[in-house]
Amino acid sequence: MTGTDTAFTARFAPLTAETFVANQTDLANYKPGTSPINAGMLADIGRATIFAPDTQTNFYARYMKSPLTRGDSAMMARFTEVTSRQYNPLAPDSDLFNGQRPDMHSNVAKKNLSRQIAVEINDRIFKQYVQTEEMIGDAASAIMAASNVCYLDDMWVASKEYFSGSTRNAKKDQMHVLTHKPQDAGFAEEMSELLYDISQNKFGYKSTLYNADGFNTKSESVDIAMKKSCQYPTFKKFYADTFNPDYLKITSNMDFVDDFATPAGAPADAGELLAMIVDPRAFAITPMPDTLTTETFRNGARGSTAYFTTYEYAFQHAPFFNVAYIFAPKA
Repeated sequence: MTGTDTAFTARFAPLTAETFVANQTDLANYKPGTSPINAGMLADIGRATIFAPDTQTNFYARYMKSPLTRGDSAMMARFTEVTSRQYNPLAPDSDLFNGQRPDMHSNVAKKNLSRQIAVEINDRIFKQYVQTEEMIGDAASAIMAASNVCYLDDMWVASKEYFSGSTRNAKKDQMHVLTHKPQDAGFAEEMSELLYDISQNKFGYKSTLYNADGFNTKSESVDIAMKKSCQYPTFKKFYADTFNPDYLKITSNMDFVDDFATPAGAPADAGELLAMIVDPRAFAITPMPDTLTTETFRNGARGSTAYFTTYEYAFQHAPFFNVAYIFAPKA
């Protein structure tokens, strides 16, 4: 045995390394404390690799805009169409040149997601993990990983609640209730045909049906978010055949999500929300200036250092671009 082994055994007697390994199943929820295991064994770790919980891939991250360089709000706007009129050679100049002025409709979003994550590290625990200069990076990455996990999960929940938690005064034409549930035999065909009709026909040509402001709107592309309960092989086959790229007028991006929020404003005969069809211009997440920052605070009285991660975003929905909702039938 080496000198290190001898010192190790003496330090933990009777808690030998063999005893510790044999009891690993009982230590599944082990947390650092003042026990000999924490005070001694962890001090001998040469490298610490800590894995954070798995994070949800955020479908709504595609609507993230570039950060603002100034200001605390973002505006989205569009002009109404200019309608034509029959030419009249006797019309006055004011009628010929000033008679048609397009209106501008705007939508302004201010900061509505403001969060701060605090991770506090006790000096004694920190020193146990940082025995050498090379280990500082390991400890720092674990601290940042803890903040990043909170941030990613929080952004997913906030995005889900904001974008799918309300139909925002959607017109009747924007909302569809299926006659089949995902597990029913006719679901695959009904869902595929409805997705195709809305995205390729309704969104692909000028229409006032699919936005709350009643604008004549034509979409150049669409995003489709579907609940994971739709992932039956039969549906996937129907979807793949229906959305053959050679037959598409409008490009589409489809992703499955864990779930949606329960939307306010859903039809009375509607069950759970199964899919959203979105013009990419309709949704936006705008980061505020210096949106994601990390600062540290040294607390001498507690003998600890706190790491604060702060983020500020504005979530926005433009009611003059196309959005459609597809619901399952009510149970």
